Amino acid sequence: MKRKLKGLVAGASALLFTAFIGAKNTLAASGKVTDAFSTAGIKKTGDMSGFFADLNGIVVAVMTVGAFWCITWLIVAGMKLAGSNGNPQKRNEGIGALFMVLCGLFIIYKSFDIAAWATGIGS
Repeated sequence: MKRKLKGLVAGASALLFTAFIGAKNTLAASGKVTDAFSTAGIKKTGDMSGFFADLNGIVVAVMTVGAFWCITWLIVAGMKLAGSNGNPQKRNEGIGALFMVLCGLFIIYKSFDIAAWATGIGS
């Protein structure tokens, strides 16, 4: 039992290290996207300001829906964990669900950075 818990803690800390520390180096090494159109030989792209405003609205809408989805699953995961009554399988389901909720919240938190990277292609 303790061995599984230690493995879970080690895996979670490795994932968090990769997500928080390694992501910065990965994105820096992936290349610049600020002048992708001019590098590809595309000179005239037109006015893109409306596109960026629309994309900002879409990102906010997706973040809102995702936040409500994570809150719902946070409640479900807490109920699974509280209702496990010492059953290790049910407890693992609850802990796994809580971990996935945290991963989802991190992705929602970083969605503006992801969208900014994607829209950097057009600027």
